Amino acid sequence: MLAKNGKTGRMSAIIYLFVILCVVNIPGIRAQNRDSLQADGSNLPFRAGEDLTFKIRYGFIRAGTAHMRILGRETYKGIPAIHIQTVAASARAFNWIYKVHDVVNVMVRATDLLPLYFEKKLREGTYKADLFVRYDRSDSLALVEFIRYKKDMSVRKHEKYPIKIPANVFDVLSAFYYIRTQPLVVGKSFYITSHERKKIYDLEIKVYKKEIISTDAGKFRCLAIEPLLKGEGIFKQKGRLKIWLTDDRYKIPVQMTSAVAVGHITTELTKMAGVPEYIPARIK
Repeated sequence: MLAKNGKTGRMSAIIYLFVILCVVNIPGIRAQNRDSLQADGSNLPFRAGEDLTFKIRYGFIRAGTAHMRILGRETYKGIPAIHIQTVAASARAFNWIYKVHDVVNVMVRATDLLPLYFEKKLREGTYKADLFVRYDRSDSLALVEFIRYKKDMSVRKHEKYPIKIPANVFDVLSAFYYIRTQPLVVGKSFYITSHERKKIYDLEIKVYKKEIISTDAGKFRCLAIEPLLKGEGIFKQKGRLKIWLTDDRYKIPVQMTSAVAVGHITTELTKMAGVPEYIPARIK
């Protein structure tokens, strides 16, 4: 349920960029073998009910709130699946400048987190668009449907097309959760690939250093990661994008900072629900 436009590089870019990480096994750090994931997903570092809440700051202004959620286990076309969702919305005081309400949903296979179905819906100012993707793994195809709306929600543009995809390609959201299952080593790079509409993106994720980050949710030992991005729309960020994940098996996203077309956006973890009571990286 989302889409993209030049304007997406402002308010919602930071949330979208939280989830652009899509892993492919090429030289560098090798991704964990999917066979090491339990068939029932019981050894995943996250579980149904996980709900991470973030505040979004545009400079010193509280611009909005975001959630990253594991909604639960479901069945998609007879396949055991996990339903993941993110929601980003501008603050009421920010709406007069640029109103945002973005929702992303993905159904992933419980066995390996590969996406079965992806949708995103962008509602950003006057820009409104939907994107739906059905993954046909047997034919190595992503079946894409994109709808752009006019201001009155009548259809401005409607496209349907298949795109050839690599065997292990992820969408932007499932990839982020998959990377949380992977070992991250300071000084090493993760080489990754990502699918977005008609594009297959190659990215590099650098694991820079360990840092302590304080947020409203607490103080955490973290790994600082930087994706080297390329492509169109919100993938083209000016300046550096940095992400901090807890330095433990859960790899909970704690903070992100990024330069956008005008100014900086910071996203900070404010609340956690549905996570283990003991987080090894939390400093009491």
